[in-house]
Amino acid sequence: MPDENILREKARAAIRDGKLPSRAPDRSWGGPGVGATCAVCGLPVTKDEKEFEIEFAHDGTNPGLDKFHVHIRCFAAWEFERRTNG
Repeated sequence: MPDENILREKARAAIRDGKLPSRAPDRSWGGPGVGATCAVCGLPVTKDEKEFEIEFAHDGTNPGLDKFHVHIRCFAAWEFERRTNG
């Protein structure tokens, strides 16, 4: 797992590039990883690791949910960056 500075840079890039929203998720929950790719660092969240699944609702002309899987440390880096720079 990359160090904190690298994770924060990856989180900033994910927000800047539109890969993750810069607002608080509508729903989130944690549990064991399911092997999905982390939306921040790009590595899989294995079953031996903990993850957050975060969901963002959107409506208007395109209703639905955007779902993302993130490592716990990656979530913390994203939360810090979205609050600081979002």
